[in-house]
Amino acid sequence: MSAPGATVPGVTILGFCEDDEYLPEYGTVVVRDVYREDLLPSLGNELLGELATNALSGTIATAGDGWLHGTAGDPCQTVRWEAHDEPPDVRLGDWEDIVETPFHSRSGVVGLGTLTGGTFGDELSLGAKGLFRVRVCRKAADDGEEGDVWLIQSWPAPGTPEAPRWLKRTRAAVHPANPGWQQVLGYHVIEVSWFFTLAGMQRPDGWLDEPLPDEPRPSAGVCAQLGVDPPRTRRDAIPLLVAAGLIVDDGAGRFSPGTPRRATEALDLPGELAARVDADAVRSAYIWLAADVTGIAAWSNPARIEDLAALLAVPGETIEPLLEYAAEDNLIQRGNGTVTALPRPPL
Repeated sequence: MSAPGATVPGVTILGFCEDDEYLPEYGTVVVRDVYREDLLPSLGNELLGELATNALSGTIATAGDGWLHGTAGDPCQTVRWEAHDEPPDVRLGDWEDIVETPFHSRSGVVGLGTLTGGTFGDELSLGAKGLFRVRVCRKAADDGEEGDVWLIQSWPAPGTPEAPRWLKRTRAAVHPANPGWQQVLGYHVIEVSWFFTLAGMQRPDGWLDEPLPDEPRPSAGVCAQLGVDPPRTRRDAIPLLVAAGLIVDDGAGRFSPGTPRRATEALDLPGELAARVDADAVRSAYIWLAADVTGIAAWSNPARIEDLAALLAVPGETIEPLLEYAAEDNLIQRGNGTVTALPRPPL
């Protein structure tokens, strides 16, 4: 639904559009410019094009020349975009996570969309074309409802864009490192752990006693190191999962999620597999925050490293390992105290 000239208590807005059953594609909230014949020229910075870099949508959201991507899960989301003519007030306590970012609209009209399609549903006039400041607020939906609630507020901000800045974080900026057990034990064994630990996961009667699919299976060497026999059925995989620390046995036939060590710490793995597990652990920890850095670097072109901790709202000690990962993953290039975003390599 959209409305022009709407008023909410204490705030006058030019208009809004909202969707309380927005279904993200690939876990991403997408807002794009709506095509008009009288488009402004692009900003001339190829790094700000949609999908111009290899970065994902960030810990909360990132934006560029005609697009905004928000990181969501698979459930339906409630999304509202408000157009303002000046910066609206924000109550930090009402939201879990908040980021402000530049956004360039060539048409002055936006709409919700999907990663692999265009826009759909109601359109919102921003009241102008050109550069805007956009505030993205996110919080979990109320108990009993799925997904997140999003409030996106925009206002004109002509001139030199101010770098993206994260105003509040409740959810972790650096994610827990992936311990790598799926690479070691294989999908079908890990699926058995989900049977016990994911609420609502349904499987046919007798599923646990069916033969474990042949590929991929844990090696005999891995099983020996964990002190269990190689599994032949899915039920046989339970002792393996307990030994790995992926599930915990309460002694009464019930299992809960464990807190496993990284597989490379618990096992002596072949060098190539160990390297993949360790690399994936770093990637899972920093990939979303690295997208935030890429967004800052693209808009600042380049960004100063000394500014990053304050802009990202993370501790200073986070920056060095974050930049190491981002450079290794070809998201950024480091210079003399600066970082520059790198374009997506051609296919």
